Amino acid sequence: MLYTIQDGKIRAKAIEYSVSYHCNLKCSACSHMSPFIAKKFPALDSFERDLEVLGKVLHVGDIRMLGGEPLLNPQIVDFLKAARRSKIADQIMLTTNGLLLAGMSDEFWESVDFIWLSLYPNREPPAKAMEKIKARAKESNTRLDIDPTSHFRATYLTEPQPKDMITDMIFKTCGSAHNFHCHMLYEGKIHKCAVPPFLSEFLATMGKSGYDSSVDAFDVHASNDLFSDLKEFLFKAETLEACRWCAGYVGKWEAHHQLDPAVLANPGSEVRSRANRLSWKHFAKETASYYSRRATEKVTGTPQW
Repeated sequence: MLYTIQDGKIRAKAIEYSVSYHCNLKCSACSHMSPFIAKKFPALDSFERDLEVLGKVLHVGDIRMLGGEPLLNPQIVDFLKAARRSKIADQIMLTTNGLLLAGMSDEFWESVDFIWLSLYPNREPPAKAMEKIKARAKESNTRLDIDPTSHFRATYLTEPQPKDMITDMIFKTCGSAHNFHCHMLYEGKIHKCAVPPFLSEFLATMGKSGYDSSVDAFDVHASNDLFSDLKEFLFKAETLEACRWCAGYVGKWEAHHQLDPAVLANPGSEVRSRANRLSWKHFAKETASYYSRRATEKVTGTPQW
């Protein structure tokens, strides 16, 4: 599971936090379903309380501040500073599409260690803005990774999968949940990935209901033994209910594009199901890799994701 225990705390690669639930782009196959989520920002005081409690039992390499588009939040600097004060992470990371990045303040650049800049086709910052971004990163000694992204992996589905061995394997081979530790802290709860917190609202745009995110969540404030209960949650190998609506890491790759207004109004008008979004080639490859890792664990005794 790639977790360790050190100095009385669970050590994980990362924890993620959506500073903005919505975005200034409408990207198809957005794994956070941001194009369908109402414009909303989390409360800073809630974020601070969550980190204060969680930091007693958890330490991570990165706290990833993301969205949606995090730079839409007018309090972004306050959130970055709160993350720093919590000392829950070795590094403060922010992911962005870069469209607002050139206009950020000195205080912003001083508050972040690492920026992951995704460049999408025909939605890149202008050349002069990119020059300024690179210069500001160099001046502030901020790591800047630029990732041209022309394709997205299909993730969210508009039709549910059955609870079967295929859905189970989608969970077992999910890099977000198990390898990269894309654990989402959302309104006092931890989720193993970004799908559960936003799935109910996404389904509601299609008039669908029945998913309760609490079944896939760990409530940070409702535990009598936070260390033991969080450890149990993170190590739990049970497939999430949210996995019925996700293709995980075995979805087909699709060319990046902005969604049509008709799909934004009703995502169900573009049917996304196991039948047309799962790549059986990827599924076979990831399944073989999964069992190879399990065999390696037995031989070496070293945990593999």
